Amino acid sequence: MVSGGSKDEKVSCTLFDPVNEYIIVAGNSTSEDYAPAANDHAFAYAVDLDGNWKWGKFFYNVSYAVSTISGCQIDDNQNLVLLGLGDSMPVVMELNTIDGTAIKFVSLEQIGSSDTNVPWYVTYGGIHHDVADQDDGLAYYYISFIMKDYLQVVKVGRESQLIEWNYQYIYDGTET
Repeated sequence: MVSGGSKDEKVSCTLFDPVNEYIIVAGNSTSEDYAPAANDHAFAYAVDLDGNWKWGKFFYNVSYAVSTISGCQIDDNQNLVLLGLGDSMPVVMELNTIDGTAIKFVSLEQIGSSDTNVPWYVTYGGIHHDVADQDDGLAYYYISFIMKDYLQVVKVGRESQLIEWNYQYIYDGTET
């Protein structure tokens, strides 16, 4: 099996799906081999243990762009949960691990953001989907990302898409 294009492909997430016996890979590509423009676009794909292609998703950077995927998890429902950047903001996507179809898409944006006022974000892969919280039985995403030099740790309701809490950690340059 060969995967990749003529420019940079960065894999930031690789995991094994023991139920379907798939290897799932996700990341970012700048190759125009998959799209008409050589800019950032995210990808995710699955192969079986013999290397046979099972499914692939390419998130072309146009309209509402998903430019990178930085983290992944298979949740207790056997869905693939991805953290990335879409339209330059953190996004969470749930995909069916069997065929890669989209189940859920959640975008996080700062209150007061606009087309001309978007803070910069960086994601490094911090994602967890709790499908049944021990206190209330509801499903939540736990996400971490950088926003304007501050580490954010956020709990988001899967169905409500409301932020339940947000911790912000500021590095002030001192060692502890």
